[in-house]
Amino acid sequence: MLKLLLPMRRIYFLFLVICCLKTFSQENELTILFKDIESQLPVDEVTLTVLRTKESFISNADGMVKINLKRPSYLEVSHSSYKKFIVKSITLKEEENVIYLESTVNKLPEIILTKDHPQDILKGLVENSKNRLSVPANLRVYIREFFKKNEANILYNDGLVNFQILKDKSSIKTDILVEQNRVLGILNEKTDKDIYGYNLNNLMENYYQFKYLDEILDNKFKKKFDFQIKSYPENEDYYQLIVKPLDEEKGYLFDFIILYDYNKRIIIEIESFIQPNRAEQNADYAISGKKNVFKSAFKMTYRVKGNEEYYLVYAKEEIGFLAKQNKEMIKTEVRNYFVTNKFTKRLFTYDVKEIFKDKTLLNRNNTILTDFWDIDSGLVLTQEEQDFIDSLTEDNEEQ
Repeated sequence: MLKLLLPMRRIYFLFLVICCLKTFSQENELTILFKDIESQLPVDEVTLTVLRTKESFISNADGMVKINLKRPSYLEVSHSSYKKFIVKSITLKEEENVIYLESTVNKLPEIILTKDHPQDILKGLVENSKNRLSVPANLRVYIREFFKKNEANILYNDGLVNFQILKDKSSIKTDILVEQNRVLGILNEKTDKDIYGYNLNNLMENYYQFKYLDEILDNKFKKKFDFQIKSYPENEDYYQLIVKPLDEEKGYLFDFIILYDYNKRIIIEIESFIQPNRAEQNADYAISGKKNVFKSAFKMTYRVKGNEEYYLVYAKEEIGFLAKQNKEMIKTEVRNYFVTNKFTKRLFTYDVKEIFKDKTLLNRNNTILTDFWDIDSGLVLTQEEQDFIDSLTEDNEEQ
């Protein structure tokens, strides 16, 4: 009798495992809402990483992330202003799973006094970060771009793009392969010549060589900006390097906030923007064709895991400018998103003919094999963004 029971137990256990796997395979799409535990408000720009596959997802303005898992996985949740932690996917069983984020802030930031000038510290951070970034590597990236003219939605573009990043002496070399892309709306080559999207040719160089910081690394700007280092209560391993143009200085000078790990001496996050009043002071609407910037901001976030992985995981850029064209003032606004939804150190082989060499996806014919803008994108559309796309779809149908 005992001999019969043992196989039966094994069979029963096997049956349970199969049922569990079947259940998971049927319910492998997860919706997660991230909220601040105190304010109950949604938290955007949370990075959710599937540790098994190294796929990344970014929460949108509604705090929402959607993921599709083939197997149970550990999910890493990280945000520079909240505690990092890991969640087991099998614990997320609701139609919408709310995950509350706990801030670590329990004191005010303090000014950090240093022997070296903060600009010199920043130079060291940039050089060390360049050397520490995971290269060679392949980033599978989702790009999303919105274009408006005189408050009207005129163009939308998104795509899944692979960036194969290789070392090239002191710089980097990038080969670009486009998986899928779509463009909605029509560009008028005469009147919309100022419309531009991501320049894919130098995009990775800007992000991996920290070109956006060149303005404040030049010694001559030491006296034009105020440099200050502060503690970062949200994370005891980080400092903030805050750079602001002096009030008496003229020109399109940006504010910078650089978040860095002071032990590893690497940059975690860069945020930059121009103050509206400074932009207005430097505008000259009398000159025809001059782009008078009234808003400009960008943010980039890097993911670090131990000493093994360090790469760009998210970027957002926004610009708005006014320019006189044929005696008419034209208002143009562009908003771009960049999400690394998969990182790997394994390089791919491909034919040289497959490499994409244009500057932008705007001129590429649509290649749509799946609804790649949904879960595969790593960034769920908000209702406002979906309405933007729908307005262009309706215009195309009418034409």
